Amino acid sequence: MQIHKTTTPIFVSKFQCVGSECLISCCRGWTISIDKKTHQKYVFSAHPEIAAIAKDNLILQRKGKSNYSRIRLDEKGNCPFIDENMLCMVHRDLGEAALSPTCATYPRLSSRYQDETRKNMTLSCPEVVRRVLFDPEAMLLQEQDELLAVYKTNLIGQRQSVPQANQVIHLMAWNLIQSPSKGIEENLMALAQLILMLQHVSFDLHGQYEQVEQFYEGLLRELQSGKSLLDANSVARSSTMKYLALSILGTNVARDSARDGFVLEGHRQIARYLDVSSLASPEEIDEKFVGINQQWQTLCEDSCISEPHVLRNYLLYKLYSGYFPGIETATIMRQFYRIVLDFFYLKTFLSVKSMHDELEQQTVMKTIASFSEKTLHNQTIDARMDFAIDKINGGDDLTCLLLIG
Repeated sequence: MQIHKTTTPIFVSKFQCVGSECLISCCRGWTISIDKKTHQKYVFSAHPEIAAIAKDNLILQRKGKSNYSRIRLDEKGNCPFIDENMLCMVHRDLGEAALSPTCATYPRLSSRYQDETRKNMTLSCPEVVRRVLFDPEAMLLQEQDELLAVYKTNLIGQRQSVPQANQVIHLMAWNLIQSPSKGIEENLMALAQLILMLQHVSFDLHGQYEQVEQFYEGLLRELQSGKSLLDANSVARSSTMKYLALSILGTNVARDSARDGFVLEGHRQIARYLDVSSLASPEEIDEKFVGINQQWQTLCEDSCISEPHVLRNYLLYKLYSGYFPGIETATIMRQFYRIVLDFFYLKTFLSVKSMHDELEQQTVMKTIASFSEKTLHNQTIDARMDFAIDKINGGDDLTCLLLIG
């Protein structure tokens, strides 16, 4: 027998689908794979309308049992099983048990390790975004232990256990992001400094733990004292690099979106604000980014994201989702830079959008859900984000840190 732990954040326990009230329907714009058993169930259903829709709109793929067919969307990009109230006819008439695994599980996720199962949900669902960001308790973790036979802890597809030293790094990163500070960017910079320290000691926590712990505790004290860890001079010199990052993110993230054009329109809004083609000097680009930072500061002081838990919960979600730094510490800085790129883009996006209209919770929810659709549901996005990081760094592995300020 072996102890197996199940970890469940509060937001997962509290989640409930809001159905037709959802800001972005999960029944629109996406490729929905149907397994063979569900395909047969729909095609030969005793419910005549569902059977007719299935026969007309389930396109055979035959790429294995789990991808036996896919649903043909209508001219508006909606699933043909959606009724006039934007509710699922299968769920309505046949019950939840009749849903395909794809539809029954979304937006739920689960990562299984040999010694732990971590429950999660994807931020591409706006209601998950609301639960994560706007509930102060959202990222509290509930843990439950159970005794399992060894053969049940060695299942196909599960990941090996995260090494104990990496779990310690995860806890340190978690505490640095969670710590009170002058601003959330300070927490990110503190995590960057911890990573650099760990690289300096070659991640040897067994031999260098006392030195690492002292450095980590010093970072916590600096955050809690309100001291700034950001280099003001470096922040002022980062405008050209930030523009490059936005251009790359526009190509890799904003250009196409399956469910709506929200991110693309927001990116165009950023382009209109910067209006680089009409600027005569680098100083004018600097002024544009100063304006973005000032607007961001205003949002952090007085808006729907100004409560300290909102942005912290977003970053804690990122750490939790990847069990940062995972099994391999060799990629820790690359993992961190992906988080930084996400944060930088959302900061810029929300700042520019709020220059035109008051920032509301629904705007934040749609922004993060639409952005996450591209960054969490694309098999090539990590490679493309890594390409972006390399281009921004330009041979200097630390340049991306300037995106934090």
